[in-house]
Amino acid sequence: MSSRFEESQLGEVQERIESLERQNWRLQHQVNELRRTDDIIKEVRIVELLYQDKCQCGTEALNRLLEDGFELHKQFTTDSGIIIEVARWGKKDDE
Repeated sequence: MSSRFEESQLGEVQERIESLERQNWRLQHQVNELRRTDDIIKEVRIVELLYQDKCQCGTEALNRLLEDGFELHKQFTTDSGIIIEVARWGKKDDE
């Protein structure tokens, strides 16, 4: 009897976790937008993480960009992997 109860609770817990992750993402996005009122995107790069190589090639490129001052901006899931857009921000008057 206990395992059926645990199985029914597992789905609810998973849904709660996913809901919290979505809320966290939205809040983080809002914080970033507030922080960026005096900044503009100076440079954008696109990185593809392919499932076929377990995202190894893209992960290395992404890590290098993050080390160079880029920040994650957007991500999109495709059938073959994940597309990540990174951006480097700067002050509006630093043209």
